[in-house]
Amino acid sequence: MLGRRPPDPPHRCAPQAAPNFRQRVQHLAFVRQLPCVACGKAAPSEAAHVRTGTDSGIGVKPGDRYAVPLCTACHAKQHRIGELTFWSALRIDPLSVASRLWTVSAGERTVFRARQQIDLAKASG
Repeated sequence: MLGRRPPDPPHRCAPQAAPNFRQRVQHLAFVRQLPCVACGKAAPSEAAHVRTGTDSGIGVKPGDRYAVPLCTACHAKQHRIGELTFWSALRIDPLSVASRLWTVSAGERTVFRARQQIDLAKASG
């Protein structure tokens, strides 16, 4: 049996890439549909990324799970006076808000995918 090549393994699907938790276009779209968390102005809002206490660094934008809805004026003010000053004056913990929005958004994606699977099963069955 020397010199014989072992049989090829059964065909397998290509491995899926690990999910990118730093970028989620659907989550940002969800955040933009919400009113401003600072002043309450109606949507659309801008998805403002919280930098303090997140996975960001110098020159590195934080992951999309750290996005909160801010209107254009509040977003500009946040950049102008600084994050810590902005959020402290409002007595809002932006990381808590971002975390809750991420959880809700993930739940909506899960429900959407489940509905897609149900629709596919109905169509094929």
